[in-house]
Amino acid sequence: MNHWLSAVRRGAGRLALCLCLCLALAASTVASAAYEDTLRRAETLAAGGDLNKALALLEETAATASAGITGTEVEGALLRIDLLRRLGKLSQAMSALTAMEARLAGRQGTGPAETAQLYHQRALLQLQTGDLESAETSILSALALESRLPPELQASMLNDAAVIRLRRGDSSGAIAQFLTAARRVAGGAAEASYRINAARAMLDDGQLGSALDEAERVSQLLPQSAAPSTAPLRIALAALYRDAVNGWGADATYRLAALELLQEAADDASVSRRNLSLGKGNIAQLYADDRQHDVALLYARAALNDAAQANAQDLEYRWEWILARAFAEMGESDSALAAYGRAIVSLRKLRSSLESYDPDTLEEIIKPLYYEYADALLGQTAGLENSAQKQDLLSDTRAALEELKLAEVQDYFGEQCLADEKVLLDQLAVNTVVLYPVMLENRLELLLTTESGIQQISVAVDRDALVALIRDFRLNIEVNTGTGDYLQQAQGLYDLLIRPLEPELQRQRIDTLVVVPDGPLRTIPLAALHDGEAFLIERYAVATTPGLTLIDPQPFAGRSYATLVGGLSESVQGFPALPGVNRELMALEGLFGARVLKNESFTLASVESELQSGNYSVVHFATHGQFADSYDNSFLLTYDDRLQINDLGRNIQARTGTSEPLELLVLSACETAAGDDRAALGLAGVALKAGARSALATLWEVDDESTVEIIREFYASLAAGRESKARSLQLAQLQLIRSGRHPHPSQWAPFLLIGNWL
Repeated sequence: MNHWLSAVRRGAGRLALCLCLCLALAASTVASAAYEDTLRRAETLAAGGDLNKALALLEETAATASAGITGTEVEGALLRIDLLRRLGKLSQAMSALTAMEARLAGRQGTGPAETAQLYHQRALLQLQTGDLESAETSILSALALESRLPPELQASMLNDAAVIRLRRGDSSGAIAQFLTAARRVAGGAAEASYRINAARAMLDDGQLGSALDEAERVSQLLPQSAAPSTAPLRIALAALYRDAVNGWGADATYRLAALELLQEAADDASVSRRNLSLGKGNIAQLYADDRQHDVALLYARAALNDAAQANAQDLEYRWEWILARAFAEMGESDSALAAYGRAIVSLRKLRSSLESYDPDTLEEIIKPLYYEYADALLGQTAGLENSAQKQDLLSDTRAALEELKLAEVQDYFGEQCLADEKVLLDQLAVNTVVLYPVMLENRLELLLTTESGIQQISVAVDRDALVALIRDFRLNIEVNTGTGDYLQQAQGLYDLLIRPLEPELQRQRIDTLVVVPDGPLRTIPLAALHDGEAFLIERYAVATTPGLTLIDPQPFAGRSYATLVGGLSESVQGFPALPGVNRELMALEGLFGARVLKNESFTLASVESELQSGNYSVVHFATHGQFADSYDNSFLLTYDDRLQINDLGRNIQARTGTSEPLELLVLSACETAAGDDRAALGLAGVALKAGARSALATLWEVDDESTVEIIREFYASLAAGRESKARSLQLAQLQLIRSGRHPHPSQWAPFLLIGNWL
């Protein structure tokens, strides 16, 4: 009996195990079906532009994924990575991509389509962070598997490869690749999408006729009746027609065609709220173009309502911007300012949620919006007597422009956070004023911050004429041609920028002028402006800053600091020798007992090691340095390699020996290209990037003898403990001017003190 019972129990156990396995398999099948259903719904939401909802749906069902990884789950993971990227959450997207690559590396049966899509997503992430070279390498790795992929995936990758080519400046190659992508999926919405991209590239390349011909092919691919899946295509085609009319002089009938396409998208009740908002917002823009501002207001408000219901924060600032412009055109300045303010707040919220954004965003959206807002504010204040209301409006103007300055530096370095604690310069001013020039289309606004508040002085000058004057000044002053040609521009700029301020500067006995240069003004040495009798530096110490904020400024003079100095006197890597560097480094070693890295000891590894481990408060590099339009191409030369500017900042910020910020960073042989505002922005932003209170750098390379004299006198004054950094630089420059040996500004003017002048 006992044996019989044992057998029965064993059989029952096996039956229970079998039942559990069957139930588990059934549950797995149900879970798999549920996951696939969720994935398809997420794909539909993403296709309609509801990226946040699609991502939330995927996140909710992440727990249902199996212990292994099925093909459907790979699809879901790839969609999640794509959504994170499109929402600007680049770090999360890269982490998810790296994790997925690791999981698939040990998985049997990973197919070429999955491998290609991993490369594809990496390329898109690299594209979004501005690493175009790596993006091209990744997309080529994906395309190497092209013959083993389905046509839809081939076309998608060819399209994105074309986008990368376009960003790298190869318009003709990009257009050809867009059209190849279209042919891979002949017919339907996918072909239309790729042909619209080709038409857009043609239009941007000035090929108006070809662009319109391609747009006509697109219109023939769209069904006669509106459908939710084609709404984005109709909106994109309408935008193309509008730009063709406004920017390239196409016949005005194309504007009517754009309106018809948008009405089809906006009137379809089955279209997503986001696409409804896009349709109505673009209709508002068309009516605004035609100066029918009352109708534009109606559609813009409707678009805002749809955007709010769709939680489409990336659309709200666009429709508020249309409202602001319409109100301004109608003379309703208060309503215009309110709408501009809402647009700024909306854009600020959007930017704060992004790690990175499209490279055209700064020039096409951020700068125009902020400058228009500043223009509207300053137009309002111009007619007001000095009062609390006027001061509030001027403070709002400066605060908005300060956001723009920070956005420019962040865009240059590709980072949303560059500094934590900030202090307004004008809160620290003693015998000092802060000059904020604002270059608008038809005038120059000078915002002068003094102890009594902000003063506004308007100077009538066309922006293009002012930019031309700045460019001519830079070209004529950089090299001593033996003539005084630069003086004409130096005096012209003085008359525009400084002379209107002279009564106030003299009344308050100002001795230090801190300037927040705007755009092309970053490319010139303001110290060399001339009033007809003397240079600006002969009357004022001059400092510049990329923005009105600093990190906890403290006086430098009279304190002792650990100092690292390094440089190259020898010719290396094809760059000429800098024989004066020997004297420059020896002088600093004598003044501060500095740690010295010279020539063969000034290697990339030794520099990075010293920056990371040393408790240095002053870092001085006397070596060739170049600032280009991207920090990726900006560097300091070492004996065996190049120290990228981005790595310079990273190494300084990673210092383990101290929690104190770097007091002073000196780069004594830098150069930036004349007329390259972004390169000059990098030079101005280097102190922020490195977390330094101040930087001293040059706009162009100066001969050895002049550099040694300037640097020696600058540090000698600081070591004596009586003068600020700004005043110490001024004294060094004055000594060179008055010695008679180097009177031309090309030898003393390019030295810029950036940041804290104390």
